[in-house]
Formats: sequence, structure tokens, C-alpha cells
Amino acid sequence: MEKTVRIVSFQEAEELDIQYWKKATPEEKLDTLQALREIYYTFKNENRKRLQRIYRIVEQK
Repeated sequence: MEKTVRIVSFQEAEELDIQYWKKATPEEKLDTLQALREIYYTFKNENRKRLQRIYRIVEQK
């Protein structure tokens, strides 16, 4: 695979980004979103694991 470099204006870059995301499959979009979330959590040094919610029904007499 040969790598190429193309210099474009900011407006052209914006248009190319829109075209790219329109052509991307839903799976590719979700994969990218998940990767960005992982980077965000790493950057913020946040632990995503939280306490599990537990519901208990108590009958009163």
C-alpha cells in the first residue's frame, strides 16, 4: 500500500470528512465511537466501573 499526502484547505478537509463518514458503515462508526470513548476515559483517568444497582422489594405487614 502506497501512502500519499494531499494538502487541502480547511473547508475542503471538512467536506472530505463529511463524505468519509457518510460512506462509513454503522459498524465502522460504532467502532470509532468506542475507540474515542476509550481514549477519553484513559485521558480523564476515570474508572468506568460503577456499583451495580440492586433493587429489593420489601413487603410490609
